[in-house]
Amino acid sequence: MPHELEQLEAAGQEAEFTATLGRVSAQVLETMFFSEAVAVECQHDWVAGAASVRVNFDGSHSGQMWLALSADAVPPIASAFLGLEAEETSPEQCSQVICELANILCGAVLSSLWPESRLQLDAPQLIAAECGGQGVWHCCLALEEGAIAIWIRLSDVQETS
Repeated sequence: MPHELEQLEAAGQEAEFTATLGRVSAQVLETMFFSEAVAVECQHDWVAGAASVRVNFDGSHSGQMWLALSADAVPPIASAFLGLEAEETSPEQCSQVICELANILCGAVLSSLWPESRLQLDAPQLIAAECGGQGVWHCCLALEEGAIAIWIRLSDVQETS
């Protein structure tokens, strides 16, 4: 019975963490990038062609956060953040803004989950999309311009079969 109780508690915590991930991400996108985001059921057929970033973090909690932003959402997100027209943003500016979005989201989500923690974020890195697996919290959000998917994995989360 204690093992079953542990599993129920872990499932409840995972649901809470996933809800926080979606809520905080939507708030950041709205306030800093002027883009309304709504949680949606996951469909990852677009992720292969997405702009993707990984942020490693360490401290009281260690792990990684991955962000994938659909290609059609990149220019509008970048231009809104920079205060430019979409056609005025260069590919380099778009890459920098996507990295900054990942950095901001990672800090905001982790601070919301563990307000008393001490964490250090590494510089965001543009990467090929990585996702899925055991011990990963994930949410997908629909934007007017496209879609965003966010995953967080703690390095101390043990995979179970």
